[in-house]
Amino acid sequence: MTLSPILKKLMFVRQFDIDQGKIKVLGDREIMLHASALLELQEIDESKVYDVAKKSGKANISGAVAHAKVYGKMKDVFIEEIKQLGKKIGETDEGTIKTLQELFDIYGLGELVIADIDNKNKQAIVEIKDSTIADEYLKRKKGPSKGGICAITAGVIAGMFSYIFGKEVDCVEQKCKASGSSNCMFKVG
Repeated sequence: MTLSPILKKLMFVRQFDIDQGKIKVLGDREIMLHASALLELQEIDESKVYDVAKKSGKANISGAVAHAKVYGKMKDVFIEEIKQLGKKIGETDEGTIKTLQELFDIYGLGELVIADIDNKNKQAIVEIKDSTIADEYLKRKKGPSKGGICAITAGVIAGMFSYIFGKEVDCVEQKCKASGSSNCMFKVG
């Protein structure tokens, strides 16, 4: 098993820990849920789940960036690797986006690929390869859905891009692997 670069860095700076049934990332307790549990939760009230995922996604990304900026400013205290993490997350658009992709990977929702981004108009097209939720839906339901089913993923993406754009944005799933597409596709804006 290969660990993502961001997870290795978080472990190195003691910002990721699994011990005695507790998972901590950047000082916050996290849990891992099976994809079927998330799918069940999502089916209860899709719009509410989307809003919660969006708010949580934005808060988690804001927290990660705040941590990185603190580490970057304390370069005399911490080693060079932490300084680089701060730069990677907070100083360039490319670095921020790459780090957000790596953090999304840690969530286990699939591989986030930014197909198009328009900073001026605060819009983006995002593709999720190997969506965990869509795959679980297909496995459980034994057939395609009538539409997009990845409300949790859409909420997380909306939160991430609300942070990137510095403005509240929404995310709509345009194509879903669960309904027969090769991957899930989301429009942000």
